[in-house]
Amino acid sequence: MTNRRSFIKSAAAGIAGTAFAGPLLANNAQHSFYTSGAGNGNSGDTASAIRKYRMRDVEIRLLDIQGKPLRNMPVEISLQNHAFLFGDCNPQMDSLFRRGSAVAEKLDVYRKVFAGTLNAVNSTCYWTERPRNNMAKTEAYQGEYKLDGFTDTVNWGNANGLTVKGHPLFWTVPKAVPDWMAKYDYETQMKFLEVRLRSIVGRFKGKVKLWDAVNEMLWEPALKNLLKRDWPYMETLDNMAEYISFVLKICREEDPAALFLLNDYGLEKDHNAKPQLQANDNDPNAANEAGLRAKDGTLVNARLQRKRYLELVNRLKDMGYSPSAIGMQGHSGAVTTSEQMAFYDEMATAGLPLHVTEFWAHPADFGEDFQKLPKNEQELKIAEYVKQFLTNAFAHPSIESFFFWGFMGMATEWHEGDAPVYLEKPVLKTVTDLIKKEWNTREKLTTNGDGVVKFRGFYGDYQLKYAIPAKNNGFLAIPFKVGKYENMPFQFNLLT
Repeated sequence: MTNRRSFIKSAAAGIAGTAFAGPLLANNAQHSFYTSGAGNGNSGDTASAIRKYRMRDVEIRLLDIQGKPLRNMPVEISLQNHAFLFGDCNPQMDSLFRRGSAVAEKLDVYRKVFAGTLNAVNSTCYWTERPRNNMAKTEAYQGEYKLDGFTDTVNWGNANGLTVKGHPLFWTVPKAVPDWMAKYDYETQMKFLEVRLRSIVGRFKGKVKLWDAVNEMLWEPALKNLLKRDWPYMETLDNMAEYISFVLKICREEDPAALFLLNDYGLEKDHNAKPQLQANDNDPNAANEAGLRAKDGTLVNARLQRKRYLELVNRLKDMGYSPSAIGMQGHSGAVTTSEQMAFYDEMATAGLPLHVTEFWAHPADFGEDFQKLPKNEQELKIAEYVKQFLTNAFAHPSIESFFFWGFMGMATEWHEGDAPVYLEKPVLKTVTDLIKKEWNTREKLTTNGDGVVKFRGFYGDYQLKYAIPAKNNGFLAIPFKVGKYENMPFQFNLLT
């Protein structure tokens, strides 16, 4: 097992045996665990928060081609795509592509289900990723670039109206740095890194809108210290800022319009103190250590890692190389509403947008008693927890996107083999209903005497549809965008 996955499992095991009963993860916990944040973990009324932070009043004036108001005119207003990103980091999509024609039909069905709910896709582009996972490796062997799978997902996403994210550009865990790099000195290694960054970001400029630029830096050494790695490696702030500023500088030179995130884990909850966490990803026989301490004896917990993350972000801002947003994974097991919101409040003190980057909800997250329940009950309770967690994130004003890690595994169960046949799990309907129904804007309105319609709608891309009386069953549609800063009213001259 990898270090990160061992950490994840131990975090989940830390709540083993706890009851999983209604109200689900009630909002009544104490939060000395969190040291800052104006909200102090109080989520309040999520429906009111969503209406306040995710919607705005919209006014549209409709005129004829002579500029006269169109009175008593029926129109249909519909949200076509949320401005907020609901996505999934989905390496299985790339894996299905690489398997070729044998699973082409399965991939097609898989993607239709995916795009029927979400509006963003995170495509994987590891430099390498070994030895256990069938992940997309872009240059495992020197000079042998393999970008076909990544390119296919990027093109599919753009063709189907999904925002595309890339994951990750740089990750200094040994398994994600190609072996062939070891024969070069540090200066040369950094040149190869620059070539990688410029090649991938430049090639996909305008197609990939956001990237996990640096992955899991709070737990791993800088590239120049990779051979000294003894996980968890508490890299110095100076060394982290040095190489991360370099990565951000190069990336922004290639695509100034894209967003470049930092991405890390182990921030919401502490792990437990049981033996865990192999010292080296590439040595399955490495000895376990008791507890989670750095080599110098430092106790590594979530509070410390949040503090280091905020210090790093502030240092990068002072240097002129601020990340676009703070990426926060969600692998740490079940958290209460209060813990979740206090966590967001604390991270928001950096003054940057927050992105949920890798959320999952697995049965192991909820303890031994939960795992004794019948499978259908587990699935229903997981869906309930996903709804709670996603709703809380959508209600927090600092969150800009929410990416699952393995949404399709939580939402669907596929038959063995290559057949494009699947069963829907409760998570699929739960998430689809939230995004497509509860958090949707569809209005049938009639203009007033000034040719005006008013409504409150979610931020995003819209369509205004109206009938053409001269044509039997004829309709025209006008696209428009609702953001935070447009002046109202919108004014459209219609062909009637």
